[in-house]
Amino acid sequence: MIQTTKRYPANKECTFDCYDLQENDLYQFGCEFEFYIDTDRYDLLEAVEQIKDEVFAFSNVDILVDTTALPDEQDKNQCIQIKPDQSLEDNGIEISIPITSQNGVKHYIENILPLIEKYGYTNEDTGLHFHISTTKLDGVNFKFYLYMLLCNDKKLLSSWITRSGYSHNVMDVLSQNSKSVTRKIKNKKGKIWNLEKVSPNHIEIKSIGGLDYHKEMNKIIAELEIYADSFNSVLNEPSSEYMKGLIEEHKKLVVSLDLTTQKEFSKAIMEAGLID
Repeated sequence: MIQTTKRYPANKECTFDCYDLQENDLYQFGCEFEFYIDTDRYDLLEAVEQIKDEVFAFSNVDILVDTTALPDEQDKNQCIQIKPDQSLEDNGIEISIPITSQNGVKHYIENILPLIEKYGYTNEDTGLHFHISTTKLDGVNFKFYLYMLLCNDKKLLSSWITRSGYSHNVMDVLSQNSKSVTRKIKNKKGKIWNLEKVSPNHIEIKSIGGLDYHKEMNKIIAELEIYADSFNSVLNEPSSEYMKGLIEEHKKLVVSLDLTTQKEFSKAIMEAGLID
């Protein structure tokens, strides 16, 4: 198999200690930016090369570049990756950042969004994905269902226009489908949830995206902070009065539904592994 990934050494002039994970950090973050290269103004390969050079100026990790396939280096999550996006057309790419701190994500948002404006564009196909997980792997079982309710209560899951072909509001998916349908569409292209439990300690957030999403830097950073605070709340404050009230209000909502919808909804969330 031909190796198509090019690796560029880190910029040794950059030192960002405040963006690197520290021993006492409880959580770690990641982010992926989907966008299109404006091929009316730029040659695709030349644009990728220029983007790589600009990323080099504000990063302190190795850069992996591949316009053909996804990089498969073992340490790819510790690198910046510039790669094709499998859900986009031929001139669509994705920049993913290394595992970093919450401040590190903000740093990359502030520097990568202007590159999208300079070299490309975003449309209804494209989005930005956040990853939040605990640095501790053992003994963590994140309560996804509670997190979903909390994010929905804070209007995060409906803050952006639903991208019908790419990312659906998880609340809508679960409340409108039976358990068998939910199981089939959970990871199917066109029915992907905008909030997903990747592993017991890891959430992926796909709610942000759509036409010109890259021009909403302040909104994106503000929502990152709320998502992060909510993640911390679910892990550390499950018995708070706010949480208890949220669950009770949701139970009342379920009871108010017709019997068929109640059964489908409860089975769907059980089938999805959201509640016991």
